[in-house]
Amino acid sequence: METTAPRILFFGRNPAIMSLVKLHIGASGHAVEGFLEERAITTRLRAGEVDLLVLGGGVEDGPRERCKRLCADLGVKLLEHYGGPDQLARHIRTALTEVPGRGH
Repeated sequence: METTAPRILFFGRNPAIMSLVKLHIGASGHAVEGFLEERAITTRLRAGEVDLLVLGGGVEDGPRERCKRLCADLGVKLLEHYGGPDQLARHIRTALTEVPGRGH
């Protein structure tokens, strides 16, 4: 039986931070895609096969709220991450195992 790594999307605003986050998430054994623009992340979420969306701290309130609503509508888990990448892998593991409806 083949298992696949959780598919994680990261939406942030800083390209340098995006590179670090992708490195940390990938090193944890997760498949990760990073996005800097709301339109691109929205399109990817709607395409399906996403387990978790990580919203970076630099995402503005409007796009943040729209992404949160879209995740709720699509049944995609959501993690709002503030701070550096040091605790990111642990926060992702927690978010992936949470029961739906008990957001992080």
